[in-house]
Amino acid sequence: MRIVTLAVLLSSGLAAAGVKTDHQVDISTTYRTASATMGGARNSSDSIQYLTCQIVATASGISGTCDAQNAQGVQRGCRTTNQYLLEAIKSINDTSLVAFLWNENEECTQIIVRQGSMYGPKL
Repeated sequence: MRIVTLAVLLSSGLAAAGVKTDHQVDISTTYRTASATMGGARNSSDSIQYLTCQIVATASGISGTCDAQNAQGVQRGCRTTNQYLLEAIKSINDTSLVAFLWNENEECTQIIVRQGSMYGPKL
């Protein structure tokens, strides 16, 4: 009985190990930046926050967009046809931290995608 109890305690301790961090949606209209972890946006306590990026392909070309909305309802986004930024969008998954920057014309100027074990998948 003691061995079973010890095994349960050890396995539950291992499940809680490791660095975990979720970042809810942060938008700076001053610096034209938006960021969040996919899990942090998804698991926020409200039903307002989101961060999404997508690629749209048509017969005439390919483009991408990123959009975010924070807990206060502030929404911003950008669009791009730049091949390097499109590659960054393609690399996003459920353990990504995503940040995007835009210019005065709402064109994406930078998309940062960071992968890591600390950015857990959506629950």
